Amino acid sequence: MAATIIGRVKSGKGKSYEVKWDQSNRDVYVSWGGWSHIGKASSANEAMNKAEAWLYNK
Repeated sequence: MAATIIGRVKSGKGKSYEVKWDQSNRDVYVSWGGWSHIGKASSANEAMNKAEAWLYNK
């Protein structure tokens, strides 16, 4: 199963980015400079939180 877009989060500078999460291998991606792999999450909700934290100072 490929990663699917699960929503959008805002960076600390106010720009909005899409978040993808792959349920099978738990990889999280953010549409920052292409698709940046930012780690793993056990749920879509955790993926969104992780993306928001990762983008905080971007």
